Parts: sequence; C-alpha cells; structure tokens
Amino acid sequence: MRSRRGSSAVFLMVIMAAVISIVLALIYGARAECVKSRVDGVVSLAGDSVLSEFNSQVQEEYGLFIIRGSDRELGRKLTGYIEHSLVGMKDVEVESVKVSGSMFSTADIDLIKEQIMEYMKLAEAEDRLAILTGYAEEGTGGSEREARTLRHGPTAASLPSSAVPDKSLTSIAKSIAKNVTEADRAFEKGTEKYMLNRYILGMFNSRSMQVNDEHFFRSEVEYILGGEMSDMKNEKRVEMALKAMRFPLNLAHIYADPVKRSQTLALAELMTPGAAAPATQAALASTWAYAEADNDVELLWQGYEVPLKKDASSWAIDLDSAVEGIFGGTVVPQTTKGYDYGEYLQILLFFRDDNIKVSRIMDLIQINMRMTHDGDFLMNEYATGIRVDVRVNGVSYGYEKRY
Repeated sequence: MRSRRGSSAVFLMVIMAAVISIVLALIYGARAECVKSRVDGVVSLAGDSVLSEFNSQVQEEYGLFIIRGSDRELGRKLTGYIEHSLVGMKDVEVESVKVSGSMFSTADIDLIKEQIMEYMKLAEAEDRLAILTGYAEEGTGGSEREARTLRHGPTAASLPSSAVPDKSLTSIAKSIAKNVTEADRAFEKGTEKYMLNRYILGMFNSRSMQVNDEHFFRSEVEYILGGEMSDMKNEKRVEMALKAMRFPLNLAHIYADPVKRSQTLALAELMTPGAAAPATQAALASTWAYAEADNDVELLWQGYEVPLKKDASSWAIDLDSAVEGIFGGTVVPQTTKGYDYGEYLQILLFFRDDNIKVSRIMDLIQINMRMTHDGDFLMNEYATGIRVDVRVNGVSYGYEKRY
C-alpha cells in the first residue's frame, strides 16, 4: 500500500515538474513575444518620428515633404528616439541601428513627381484646385518687378537640372504647329501632365502672373521652359517659341483664306510680274504671317486671347502694314478669343519633357530657399523617405518609411 502511495507521489511530482516547465516556457515565450512586439512598435514609431523632422518651409510653400541629414545624423536621431522609448524595459539590448535615405534621394526625379501628384490630387479632392491654379481665371497683368539674373556660381552649378538632357524649346513649338490638334490635350483635366503643369502655373511666377514676390525670378514658369539664368533670356526664349508656333499657323491661314491668298498674289504680280510672282507671293505671305505672329505675342502680353487657328475676325494685321512694317503699336483684331498667355504657357509645358520640368521645379525651390531661408540649401542633400534597420536582442527589424 505504501509502495503504491510512494509511486503515485513520484508520478505526480514528475507530472507537476513537467507542467511547471511548460508553464514557465510559455511565460518566458509570451514575455519574449511581448518584448518583440513592443520593440517592433517602438522602432516603427521612432522611424515615423525621424520623418516628422521634415523641412517645414518647403512643405508650407510647395506642398512637398523632404528630410535632410546624413545616414549618421539620421541614425543618431533614430537611436535617441528608440532608447528614450525603451527606458525601463529590462533585458533589452539594442545591438545596431542603421538609417539610410539614399534609396529615396531627391536625385530620383520620379519621387518628387509622385509627391506633386499626391499634393494635386489632395487639392482636387478638397476642391482647392481652382484656387490653387486660378491662373487664367483671375486674369493677367504684366509684372512690374525688376528682371533678375542668377550670377552666383555655386548656386547655378549645383542645380538639379544641370545633368538632365534638354531639348530646344523652339523646336518643340514648331512641332506643336505641325500637330496643332494635339494642343487641346493640354487642358484635359485629371491627367498627370495636366496636374503637373497646373502645379507649375499655380506655384511659380510668370511674366503675367506673380504668385510670390519673395521668389528670386519674376518669370519662373519661363525658366522651367527656357532654363536660362536670367528673366530676360527666359522671356525671350518663350517669345521666340510663341512666334515659332504662331508663324506656321498664321501662314496656313493665309493660304487657306481665299481673300488673303488673292491679296498676296495680286501684290506679287504687281511687284514682280511673270514667272517670279509665285516666289514673291510666298515671301509676302511669310512676311505677313510673321508680322501677325509678332502682334500675337504682343496681344498675349497685354492680356488678350489669341486662337490657335484664326479666322477673318481674329486676324489683326493688314497686308500693306505687314509689308511696310508700320503698325502703330499693337493691333487688336475685331474678335479676341482663344487662349491667353497663361494657357499658351500651359500648351508649351504640355509638350515639355516631364523630367526637365520636375528637375527645374527643384531648381527653383533650391534657388528660392537659398535666398529666403537657408543660404546652404541643396536639394540633393534631401530625401523623401528613409530605410530603417535595427537589431535588438538578436532580432532584426526593417522598415521603409516614406512621406
């Protein structure tokens, strides 16, 4: 009997020891999981805290989130947030902390473009798009600001667009004239190109619309199109592009209009009778078309509208005035309709490569920030996100944090 009781006691002790061992293992396992879960949350939150230190001036003025700092500086910040959050936790050893913004560097133009798209989509959702991009709706008026030239060598040499391939604006304008039906696509709402171009027109100054008097250039949209280091040169590039677009369109109208075609032929036969008349007619038509294009640009600068394809009522210059070169100032046609200066800029922007536009947006941000907030500001020192890699108690935690 005693032997049986002793055997039962021993058996129960063995069972109890096993149960206690299992319970302890579960307790320690649960504790380890709790620690792991808390550390996971701490590391993730610490990464978000680092991202909260974005450049507030850029965000307020341009709607973009960018963060500055070397990997070492960002690592120190992340370590500080993690250690502060883990105070009081026992048996927790932070073995390594690494932070890198290189994979989200602003050198990647697409990352900045994505942020611009997000900003514009939010503006559209909040019904702020008309206010933000109220370029044409508010009318136009010439700027009285003095033209400026960027002469600071280090600033010019460090601009993000310096390494981006460019294409002649005039050649782009000529191609628009050949495919004028494509120009209407510049106003198709909701497309990425439309959003990007409206961002440009809403955020930056132009010859006829001053968005912010504290910006360095008075003609920033023209800079995005022209890429020169002075207002005057950029305005001249846009002027040449507008004339290069208008000239073939005006010439096509002259030959399509029976009245104008007969006028040029009659004058040509009067000037050079015989076989030379057709060549003279071509020269007269070209002279007339160019005079009209020159007047078109003046009309745009003064706030009038000019259609892409003209009719008799929207034609301003007569043949005699074109040949003699005497207009007596800007000639306003019987009917002013079509697109204003801002909308012509939008057409030119539509045919501009997105990479060059975004890189020059970054140029302007850098130029303006260096003038108004931080004389050492460089876009290429910033990132739009960070990669976080932390090892705690032998467990690795990795995150990609983006704005």
